[in-house]
Amino acid sequence: MTQAVQLRLAEELMLLMLNEESGYLEMVPGWDFACVMAGAVIAGLSLEGRIDTDLDSLRVLDSTPTGDELLDPTLAALGGSERSANAQYWIERIAASGADEIVNTLLHGLERKGILDHESGGFWTLSPAVSRSHSYTAEDGTTRLEAKARILNLLFEPDIPDPRDAILIGLMHACDGFRLILPPEEYDECLQRIETLTQLDLVGRSVYLSVRESAYRPLTRRVVPAKPIPKLRARDLWRQRDFRTGNIPKALHGIHKEFGSVVEMPMRRGGKRTVAVLGVEANEWVNRQGRFYLRSKDYIQGLEEIFGASRTLPGADGPEHHKLRKSLRSAYSRASLAARLPELVRHCKESIGRWQQGDVFRAAATFQDHISSQVSHLVMSLDCSEYSEELIAYEHRALITHVMGALPKFMLKTPKMRRARHHIPRLVKEIHTSHTAAQRAGLEPDIADSILKLHRTDPQLLPETDIAFPFVAAMVASIYLGSALGFAVYAMVSDPDIYEGVRREADALFGNGREPAPADFNPSSMDVTHRLFLESERMYPVIPWQFRTVMNRCEINGFELPAETQLLVCQTACHYSPEHFPEPLRFDIDRYLPDRWEQTTSSAYAPYGLGTHTCLGHRWVELQVPVNLLLIAHHLNLEIEPDNYRLRINPFPTSAPSRKLKFRVTEVRNPV
Repeated sequence: MTQAVQLRLAEELMLLMLNEESGYLEMVPGWDFACVMAGAVIAGLSLEGRIDTDLDSLRVLDSTPTGDELLDPTLAALGGSERSANAQYWIERIAASGADEIVNTLLHGLERKGILDHESGGFWTLSPAVSRSHSYTAEDGTTRLEAKARILNLLFEPDIPDPRDAILIGLMHACDGFRLILPPEEYDECLQRIETLTQLDLVGRSVYLSVRESAYRPLTRRVVPAKPIPKLRARDLWRQRDFRTGNIPKALHGIHKEFGSVVEMPMRRGGKRTVAVLGVEANEWVNRQGRFYLRSKDYIQGLEEIFGASRTLPGADGPEHHKLRKSLRSAYSRASLAARLPELVRHCKESIGRWQQGDVFRAAATFQDHISSQVSHLVMSLDCSEYSEELIAYEHRALITHVMGALPKFMLKTPKMRRARHHIPRLVKEIHTSHTAAQRAGLEPDIADSILKLHRTDPQLLPETDIAFPFVAAMVASIYLGSALGFAVYAMVSDPDIYEGVRREADALFGNGREPAPADFNPSSMDVTHRLFLESERMYPVIPWQFRTVMNRCEINGFELPAETQLLVCQTACHYSPEHFPEPLRFDIDRYLPDRWEQTTSSAYAPYGLGTHTCLGHRWVELQVPVNLLLIAHHLNLEIEPDNYRLRINPFPTSAPSRKLKFRVTEVRNPV
């Protein structure tokens, strides 16, 4: 890193707490954590010469703002108070307002300074330059070791720390942070030195003791009883007409509006009650804190077992999930698909070429078949057309049986399903046979290459028994993508102005037999088409909710959720909120023009999930589906059949257009 930066004490505490294996902070958010962060702010003001503190009092020496967005609000509060109080009082006052805003400010500040990178899924890692050297260039031009490397060196070497590092050691010790980042034997070995270093600086000792006291014997903290969670009855659900028509997000918005952000649902999974969380505040909580309190394994475990897997990307949490995600993110990226756009165009055209003038076809099944061909070629470089329909039918039944729990398990063992299951080992064998070094030489790598490479390089993380699942998951994705394409085509054909806008972009790209280069598919050339897809994902998200299990007792918006609660994360309830999407019932692609889109809270738009389990391939999807829309618009004129059809949605196992939605090919505009 060449840019010189100034890191505040609290920012260095963040780096000390960061676990690169899990991609987030070691400490579970709570009162202790809030007190530590508040202590870092108080100590930071002391290092800036703005306050002085000892064991009994805290005094403002200089109320001049520091120019720091984190320190100045606290400095103003200290300077404007007529009360004489000690550091413990002020630490508790700051902590009571919550540490979330402090943490968000610090993390994004470290990102702006080039110290951290923010990855898809909400993970934070050291930037490559800092990760390689474990150092950065300080504001005075000197090279300074990154906080964790510097502090750990001090614990095992006889050097005397400067006051800043002594305070960092005290803050970490106050919350037992070293117990989290050191192996037990190393922690025991250096505990005495930690105690000694904590006492070296008067300010540091004062803040350390104040944080310690606040955590265990708070002066000001009030215990607020948790609010009772509203209980829905079955008839409350059915009063939401949108449930009956399959529009889950709109129905969820109605529940949120009437009952609030945390609601007990009239359903049980595994004999346990189910609680739904809804609204932007709940989404923001899942994004920020879900990794500490929620587990994803339970809802997908049955599906994993069917395919012989013990660890999968959607079912893993913590460091294993982060490592899997980090290993595969480039394979699922937009850039990976962009490098193979000519293949995508070719396979899409092959399918479109089979549709002739006068043909009438069902949207859901046809588009799922259309997409599955692309997925099998782009993900695995295979032609699975001979058995893809049976394989997808088996996967569809498995989702309904083992994820939704809507069918008894024996329904996966009917003769038809048993025959379909035999295609799984066939698929895996064909992938292994076609993905040797000799067979793949000179070809663009596909997702199967990345999965097999991960198995070879880290067989403990991805053992041979777990390889089948990601390949099967790719075929399951064709169900989701096919449904998403069906909804988007419906929205396009329903609005003549939008349809014409997509045609203009399509003809500019493909007209006169032109074969566009990957660089031609850019935000300018696909503007209308991309915004069409974004709005379609808002109104008709394919995955409107997700199941999780509460693994640690937590509180959301004042409601307490005990461990083992089954949680229904209704992330798309916001999609029909007038507060975030004015006139939410109107299909309006202009919502995504820059001057309007930038005003929308990011947590309000969540078609790809939330937090660490945000869809890894969502940027891939936002290229693949629009390219399909462009090619369909260029080659065909479609009409809805019948022309007075009003969209209904099949909500299980994921949202899809009703079987009654059909399209008629009225004209082949440009033969393939």
